[in-house]
Amino acid sequence: MTPLISIMIPTYNRIQYVTRAIEAIQRQAFTGWELIIVDDGSTDGTAEVLPALVAEDARIRYIRQKNSGVSVARNTGMAAMHPDSRYIMFHDDDDWLTEDALECLSTLAAAFPDAPAVAGLSRHCDDNGYSTDTLDKCYGAKRLGVGRGGLIENVPYDAPETFASMVVWCNIATPALALIRRDAFAKTGGFVTRCQPSEDWLLWLELTRQGDIPRIGRFTLNKRVHPGAVTQNGKKMAAGEPAVRRELLLLPGITPQQRLVSLQGYLLSSLANASWALEDFRNRNTISGLKQVYRTMKRMVRIGRFWAMAYRMRPVAFSGN
Repeated sequence: MTPLISIMIPTYNRIQYVTRAIEAIQRQAFTGWELIIVDDGSTDGTAEVLPALVAEDARIRYIRQKNSGVSVARNTGMAAMHPDSRYIMFHDDDDWLTEDALECLSTLAAAFPDAPAVAGLSRHCDDNGYSTDTLDKCYGAKRLGVGRGGLIENVPYDAPETFASMVVWCNIATPALALIRRDAFAKTGGFVTRCQPSEDWLLWLELTRQGDIPRIGRFTLNKRVHPGAVTQNGKKMAAGEPAVRRELLLLPGITPQQRLVSLQGYLLSSLANASWALEDFRNRNTISGLKQVYRTMKRMVRIGRFWAMAYRMRPVAFSGN
């Protein structure tokens, strides 16, 4: 049977987490999937535990390679995909799907067959699945976008992800929130390692250049918060943003208008940072407010450099045509 969805899980020394991710996929009511697990040279017993765990499920394949990094592991998984699957899901090894995630996402994808991807929402939780997130306050629930004249606008909760909203912030917290149409993914540059750890943000930007990404207003993923998670490293995450924005300006085929909108999005995100600083000062959180001011000043310097870079590349980018 041809799977509709090919799911890839690269893993490295996380046997304590990846087994839960696998079991959550196996428990899905939707069964039209294949799972490819790429062990990136783990030394924690993964190679002994996983082959036995997946041996009885023909939909799961286990591949072991020498340690080469997550991007190479994803490429290994893609090379092993069924040639006729329609959608791809890139799943981190420390998260796990909600019980109806694949059914909800596949139904949404069927309703929007020309969309480059569809996406759900994630609830940040601990190892036991405990979370205080609600649908109206979780990551990605409240979004901003570049509106007419480059002005900031609030994006309705049920509106799809667009290029104009994605250039302000990355609103899709992690790749496993999305089903990506396979032929749409093939038109992108994939995961660009120069943008790590924010390479998925550049992917969403490339996909929204092909079309809007519909969202379902429900949780489809449990995103585990733990000290080893990349998203808990603030400095590393902050370093990824300038790389994404630089690569975006250099994408083949990007239009002058898209360059302009991307720069406007960068400016609006910095203004949002400034508003947070004011809120901190109002609440007498002086140290936090000063940190926000410092971050905003750094971002404004980067924005100036980016505008200069775009102008040197193609002055017509500022014409709005």
